[in-house]
Amino acid sequence: MEIRKKIERVMTTCEKSRGAGLFDTLLYLFSCIYAGAMNLRALFYRKGLFKSQTLLCTVISVGNLTVGGTGKTPLTIYVVDLLRGLGYNVAVLSRGYKGKMYKAGGIVSDGQKIYMDSIAAGDEPYLIADRLKDVPVLVGQNRFKMGKMAISRFSAQILVMDDGFQHMQLDRDIDLLLLDTASPFGNGHCIPRGPLREPVKGIRRASAIVLTRQAHKASPHQAGFVEEVNSGARIFRCMHVPERLFVAGTERPLDLEALKGRRLFAFSGIGRNDSFRETVTQLGGSIDDFVEFFDHYRYSTDDLRSVWRKAVDLKVDNLVTTEKDYVRIRGGFPKAPQLLVLGISLSFGRDKDVFERYLKSQICK
Repeated sequence: MEIRKKIERVMTTCEKSRGAGLFDTLLYLFSCIYAGAMNLRALFYRKGLFKSQTLLCTVISVGNLTVGGTGKTPLTIYVVDLLRGLGYNVAVLSRGYKGKMYKAGGIVSDGQKIYMDSIAAGDEPYLIADRLKDVPVLVGQNRFKMGKMAISRFSAQILVMDDGFQHMQLDRDIDLLLLDTASPFGNGHCIPRGPLREPVKGIRRASAIVLTRQAHKASPHQAGFVEEVNSGARIFRCMHVPERLFVAGTERPLDLEALKGRRLFAFSGIGRNDSFRETVTQLGGSIDDFVEFFDHYRYSTDDLRSVWRKAVDLKVDNLVTTEKDYVRIRGGFPKAPQLLVLGISLSFGRDKDVFERYLKSQICK
């Protein structure tokens, strides 16, 4: 845990800290090696030395450049909902990060029944299957194989590949790249020195760029840089917005206004814990204490007991967590204080119609 905390501290630091020493230097060296390897990999695919496989249907990739939460899962859900509304048979492909079925692959949901829990499927695929109950969701590191299964088993006309930007093994027709305007490139370094999953010039592969968290306006420098690196990409803007609030266990829906004026104990383990805190506060909730866990953190019984004990000691009205965390902790919950779950979605605002027209035009090519 301590090593991970040190790495996360360095990943969010722009410059070498004073007295950084050997640890920071090693991370920087590993970052350079990783960036070089990713550049070489992209070059080999571009030159045809590595071959991408092609599926007999339209493939839309949703991905990002950095580790952490930019909104890939909400955008995947948004795109699938849009395509289903147009009458297409759609299925979702995900690698199933940190899920037990990552290597073997399998069907999370056939559009009628969910067959895996979040431990087997991974957090995001399970959440997608839970939100899109009539859409097939498949996981596995071999997304070409799972894509063929989606076509043969479910007659999929369009496959939406969640977290697919770096998965160059599979051809795609549309490459949607998300950039968080609050911190689009982090400190500019690749992992482990920074949050970049590949060098920034990877933007060139994107068909369209979706700037998320527009409450943090993209600076002219950021927007200009994106256009300079990939002048051919369409640029769209959206915001994360709270969509639903419900009671854990019963899943009884509540109005978002229910958080207003309530004393809360909040906890989360997502890519942007600060964003969750900000959303709860904007909804009028008063956070007495907030406990942050790592992204994809697998809660133990002791973790949850500790959280509830703290909440009881503080005499708060409710606990509150994210929908993504909820899929990892489903089970028996104490009746008091009650746990509330907050789900988010994306709103394109003025760009809504333009974005939808863009997708339609690309699919109909």
